[in-house]
Amino acid sequence: MKTRIVIAMVLIMVLSLVACKKKVEQVPSEELVEQVITFAPLPSFKEVYVALDQVQVKDISAAVPAKIYKTKQEEVRNAFSLGLLTADAVLAAKGRNKTKLSEISASMMNLTSLLALESEVNRLGDQMKKMIENEQWEELDKALDFHKGDVEGKLWENENFDNYTLMLLGGWIEAANRVAWLINQNYNAERTTVLAQKGTFNSLVLNMQQIKTPHIVEQEAFVESLKLLKEVKAIIDSDQNRTYTKDQLKEIIAKTDEIKAAFQK
Repeated sequence: MKTRIVIAMVLIMVLSLVACKKKVEQVPSEELVEQVITFAPLPSFKEVYVALDQVQVKDISAAVPAKIYKTKQEEVRNAFSLGLLTADAVLAAKGRNKTKLSEISASMMNLTSLLALESEVNRLGDQMKKMIENEQWEELDKALDFHKGDVEGKLWENENFDNYTLMLLGGWIEAANRVAWLINQNYNAERTTVLAQKGTFNSLVLNMQQIKTPHIVEQEAFVESLKLLKEVKAIIDSDQNRTYTKDQLKEIIAKTDEIKAAFQK
């Protein structure tokens, strides 16, 4: 009898160990969990451009930067610049600015050698040339939106999270900068609500902090832009019922200008 009890107890212990082992095997490794939670997918900067619906076309056109944004050719700056110029291209399309849109699209073609995105951008370039010539503004807006999603999707799919984050950073910084500038020309507190993108700027900061690649994080441009991004986030977080004062708009414009300048050094 005692022997049977002992055997039964041993069997229970063995079965328990097996069950525990299976549970452990089903739990993702720490490395896999870290990869999953490290980088957050980011929404489109076009959420900020909702404010443009209340602005006349000629005023939107005036918000397109006079000079095309340029940096030296290297991966970090290429990714940031591509995002920034995509935001400018959308702005130029909404402002029916044919000349600027042609110049911006040409610059976008030159930014892809280090990003392995030549086919996507070149394909868009051929389409855009025809659309620009024919002034197909609505089609251009859709084409740019598709292109933006296509490029971001490919970077994410290829697990190129560093360049994904830098490209989105460029897009969001430029969109916030230009919209803040536009609203500041004819200030209206209610219009500033489009800048209350707390979740996005929080994710941008977190994503930037997760970049560990030495040749990126050791660059002065990266260090400076992360510091400034946190300052922009602090302004975004200090809203009053999702609105911002004229002084806060000026701060957003100044800080985002500094981020753009950091990548041009």
